[in-house]
Amino acid sequence: MLYILLTGEPPFYDEDNFELFEKIKTGNYTMNQPVWKEVSPEVIDLIKKLLLVEPSKRLTASQI
Repeated sequence: MLYILLTGEPPFYDEDNFELFEKIKTGNYTMNQPVWKEVSPEVIDLIKKLLLVEPSKRLTASQI
């Protein structure tokens, strides 16, 4: 949700559902939108830690 609130777009998108699920499973997203230049490094780091593929490496609610 934080990614969407900042960019207005989801982190994973593809017209093809198979490709979309592949992007989600592999964590294939970009932060190329111009809005990221205005976002603090701490927030970018937080989002990256929330989008990690491996659940055990992702931040928990209490860590956030």
